[in-house]
Amino acid sequence: MEKLYNAKWIGKILHIYDFVYRQNYYYFPAKTHKEYREICKKQLKNIIEPKEQDTGGGFTVFKTEKDKTSVYYIWGTLRRNIIHECMHAVSYGLRSRGIPLNDDTEENYAYLMGFLTDMIFNNLKNRPKVR
Repeated sequence: MEKLYNAKWIGKILHIYDFVYRQNYYYFPAKTHKEYREICKKQLKNIIEPKEQDTGGGFTVFKTEKDKTSVYYIWGTLRRNIIHECMHAVSYGLRSRGIPLNDDTEENYAYLMGFLTDMIFNNLKNRPKVR
């Protein structure tokens, strides 16, 4: 029987699975958009278009070809940029499920934001050395 997990390093990418909303996130500890694109190309065979301006972090949604589910990519290395991009991921993910941010749903957003940032920051401490 395969062990269940919330987060697992796959090469240079941290795969995070949220069991509550059944959502996949991929975190890339990249310092630049170029580095993020290189990791995507090498590990996922996914070509990311270059950006004119490097922002220090980013969030992108991809649809899988197999079943058209959304997969969220988050990249950055500075704490503030990671948190910023996680907020975009949380907002997009919940709104796409019909959960707008308001007084009644604020707890959903807070839970998911805490979960996602905990998974990233806790796993960054144990990041494997990968070339």
